[in-house]
Amino acid sequence: MKKRFLPIIAAFFAAATLSAKTVYVDNVRGNDSFPGTQTQPVASIHKGLSLLKKSDHLEVINTGKPYQRPYPGPGNAPTYTVAVSGTLENPVVINGNGAVITGLAIIPEGKWKKEGDFYSLHFWPMCNMYKGYKQQNYWFDKNKIWWVNGKAAPNCKSLDELKKTPGGFWWNKAEKKVLFHLPAGKKLADLKIELPANSGFYIQSSHAIVKNFYVTHSVNDGFDTAGTNYIATYKNCIAVENCGQGFSCHGTGQTYYEDCAAIRCASSGTCDVHWSYSRYNRCIFYDNTFEAGVYTVDEGLHSYSDCIIAGNEPFEQIWQITNSAQHFSNCLILGTPGKDILKMQNGIVTFRNCTISGGNGFCRVPSSGNGQIAIDSCVITGMEKYLFMLNGTAIKRTLMRGNLYLNNKGISMNGKTYQESNWKEFQELSKRREKDSLFLNGKTAPVGLKLKNRYGTPVIPGAKLPDSVLKRFEQLKKIKASPAGISFE
Repeated sequence: MKKRFLPIIAAFFAAATLSAKTVYVDNVRGNDSFPGTQTQPVASIHKGLSLLKKSDHLEVINTGKPYQRPYPGPGNAPTYTVAVSGTLENPVVINGNGAVITGLAIIPEGKWKKEGDFYSLHFWPMCNMYKGYKQQNYWFDKNKIWWVNGKAAPNCKSLDELKKTPGGFWWNKAEKKVLFHLPAGKKLADLKIELPANSGFYIQSSHAIVKNFYVTHSVNDGFDTAGTNYIATYKNCIAVENCGQGFSCHGTGQTYYEDCAAIRCASSGTCDVHWSYSRYNRCIFYDNTFEAGVYTVDEGLHSYSDCIIAGNEPFEQIWQITNSAQHFSNCLILGTPGKDILKMQNGIVTFRNCTISGGNGFCRVPSSGNGQIAIDSCVITGMEKYLFMLNGTAIKRTLMRGNLYLNNKGISMNGKTYQESNWKEFQELSKRREKDSLFLNGKTAPVGLKLKNRYGTPVIPGAKLPDSVLKRFEQLKKIKASPAGISFE
């Protein structure tokens, strides 16, 4: 490149940088009729997003008051859509500065319908699989989503229970409505009733960064991407008690998540679908209520590094469905009693330097199909019934090297169980696919034990998570969400 062109190129990028502006949002002193400057901010995030142009920044002031939208009416669930793109050098940035977005909306008195002794309202949140789960016709106790005058209201399991519970709610899922038992001597106008009705973020653009937000009580997911976006990023975004997933990546989007978390959401912590690509670094998926902790489907590729996946109910911690691929590196995965760690189908799942503990078993590798699993340099402990269940052609589609198995029931292969006493026999039968692994029961592994990984390099098996992730996990286990915002108890 000739030198005379360099000043021209430099001037071009300087002009591009200078043209970007910053829009300010403040829900205490702002007004949506203002221009969005630092001295005259707009009041709503929705308005602020509408003012953005290519590579602009949005600064949301954390006033201590949650950002809330009005009730949109039945069947609507507006999102905070990021539709403007940036560039690799100058991405569009939406910075929450720790602000809370609530999906709760105050339900106007006139939206309720008198129904016998109760009042009803259309309610059909995005809790995916649970909506079709006919065994239960009510909302979960764990997710507090009914609020009256700022306090959590009783969650009833049936019409009979509702009759006995003034001030209570019952989600009649079969009829897509919620019923409220108005206490005697009260009027709807006397009460501030808040229910999930609005949604969180949706990135539908390229080179966009959303960071430093809490999203609580979304009627849908907390933080999503969709379409054909290229490099969307969520940083330090926390989804708490949403009705859908904490995070979801759709279409052919590419999304990066750093230092994010999904806590007690009513579906999975994350559900990535279609041909999407996602990468989660230092993320936490804890105590989510229905589906798995992390869930991938279709032909996507998804990786997790330095993450914690723990205590998600009522199924496995990890779902790999159809032809998707998942890769877990240096992760801590804690199961729940009676359930496996992993449910897999025809795709690929790999674990490297992970620590995996608790649960019914690690995985029943499909006896037919094309599902492949590789586990390298991991510590797996405390499986209640079996370590792996391998039948048919499953053994040919597994590769385990340099793992430490502690206090497990053993590997079941074609109806026979293999553990410490006959471990060498299993290694031979499995064509050395368990080469260099060690099986111990009732013993403590030597300090600093090293096993050879698939490359023949001696390594200490198991995860070594950053202290920041472990400390944050302990903090987020105590997080609470309410109409007033978030707190740590």
